[in-house]
Amino acid sequence: MSYKRAMWTSGYTYIATCSYCGSRVRYTDRDLGYRAWYPNGFVYCPRCKKPIRHNEFFALNPDGSRVYATQEQADRAVNEGYLKAAGFDRQIQPAEGTAYCTNCGRPYIRGTSSYCSGCGKKLD
Repeated sequence: MSYKRAMWTSGYTYIATCSYCGSRVRYTDRDLGYRAWYPNGFVYCPRCKKPIRHNEFFALNPDGSRVYATQEQADRAVNEGYLKAAGFDRQIQPAEGTAYCTNCGRPYIRGTSSYCSGCGKKLD
């Protein structure tokens, strides 16, 4: 099963702080691991070996400044990236019977699946 974060890459470098030991961890999309309990991805802290949850808000520009000023901007960019990776254009009207996953927002046709193909969440 593939998880939603694996569908696209932003190409950014990220810096996150480990909440256990306080170490700063620099990583890229290629370093991310995926598990059902970390659907957006995670990296291990090199110092204490604890998993650190990935967040697109940790993205940095080449000059070291943050790419996104707010968490809402980061979330919007992630959702647009998922739609593009899945081949959906916002201009196209969804087919009749289309619903959206409440966890990741990926569209699906009602009655065709029990679980989201993007994040694995049980569908209504």
